[in-house]
Amino acid sequence: MTKFIYQLFSFFLFLLVSCTSKEKGVDFIDPETIEKDADFRKSISSGQFVKLTAGNTYYEYENKNADTLLVMVHGFSVPGYIWDSTYHAAVSRGYGALRYDVYGRGYSDNPDVVYDVALYTSQLKELLQALNINKKINLMGLSYGGRTISAFAFQYPDRIQNLIYVDPAGFETITEAINYPVMVTEEEIKTFKQSENYSTMAQGQLGDFYDSAPFTGWDKKYETMMKFKGFVHALISTRKNSSSLENEQKQIALSGIPVYCFWGEHDTVVKLEAVKANLNDRLPKVQLFVIPKAGHLPHMEQSGLFNKILFDQIIKGQSQ
Repeated sequence: MTKFIYQLFSFFLFLLVSCTSKEKGVDFIDPETIEKDADFRKSISSGQFVKLTAGNTYYEYENKNADTLLVMVHGFSVPGYIWDSTYHAAVSRGYGALRYDVYGRGYSDNPDVVYDVALYTSQLKELLQALNINKKINLMGLSYGGRTISAFAFQYPDRIQNLIYVDPAGFETITEAINYPVMVTEEEIKTFKQSENYSTMAQGQLGDFYDSAPFTGWDKKYETMMKFKGFVHALISTRKNSSSLENEQKQIALSGIPVYCFWGEHDTVVKLEAVKANLNDRLPKVQLFVIPKAGHLPHMEQSGLFNKILFDQIIKGQSQ
């Protein structure tokens, strides 16, 4: 998730976009052309699908019989492939590894629903149930996935072995009095698709890195995701329905769950200095690891250091 996306989906930007977007006329061609139907799912050679209440969920799950399981929740718009380095590192070490695409992203369905933390929490709960996962999990959330793991840990603290945030969203101060749920109009969707911000969104993904040079093609991979019908609706709805999680996070602190947090030293998407006071206030026992020479995705840019802390210090340390 880029800094640009955070700015783009703030509650007042829709009015600005409507004033600066391209002229809307009959020549508009919807860039979302791919329907995630049965034929689409058959075309996917990796992973598996499971039908949950709100739709089909794509997931990858290996080392199912391992005692220790790491569950990875991705961020705002880039799906589960963002966890490649961490997922394969977990598998190679013999740990159970589960990653999936949240609704509206990647290969999972894009249902016509309100995209809020309740939807994502229910999806994760149902996925664990469908896969017969009853043991405690190491739950890790990247960026916007930090909101999902906060809500899940609040509701099901007994399911968590370790709670691990990676440059998380959800620790900002939200003071607006908003009546949820907030709906999304077709005009908002069309306006955004015709805006310059939309046309540069894939390239903007490179802004997540401190140094994007080693990640050639990252933006091109994202372009495929943008072709799925309902993608823009999911993004807008998610941003408009991002309620405060302050109470949930304070309750997590009281539950005694071990909490850890990674942060890229040069993250300009979710700046540590902007939310550090809230992080420490809501989770006073959190152990924070600031990763040097990394932006918003420290698990990718500094995978060696990240994995050493994650597996040797956090997961192995807690299991001894």
